[in-house]
Amino acid sequence: MAHRYGIRQAAVAEGAVVPEMVKLKLARDAALAEEKEKAVIAKEKESSEQREALKRRTQEYEKEYAESQQQLVNLRREAKLGGNFFVEPEA
Repeated sequence: MAHRYGIRQAAVAEGAVVPEMVKLKLARDAALAEEKEKAVIAKEKESSEQREALKRRTQEYEKEYAESQQQLVNLRREAKLGGNFFVEPEA
């Protein structure tokens, strides 16, 4: 059940005579509201898990990129100390 669908919350006055079809609609709407609530909670949990996984992957990629950049800097420094030229590796 999608989060965007609205389910009516009908209010019935105390002691009022309620037709059978209205009782059925109220019962159906209550069941749908409960199902929707469960679906929304499950969707939020799934979304938070996806966000956490995305954060972890992003941190790993950033770390890998920083290490490769540091390695290039170290190679440049080493070449300069040795009196050589450093040629960038081609991708």
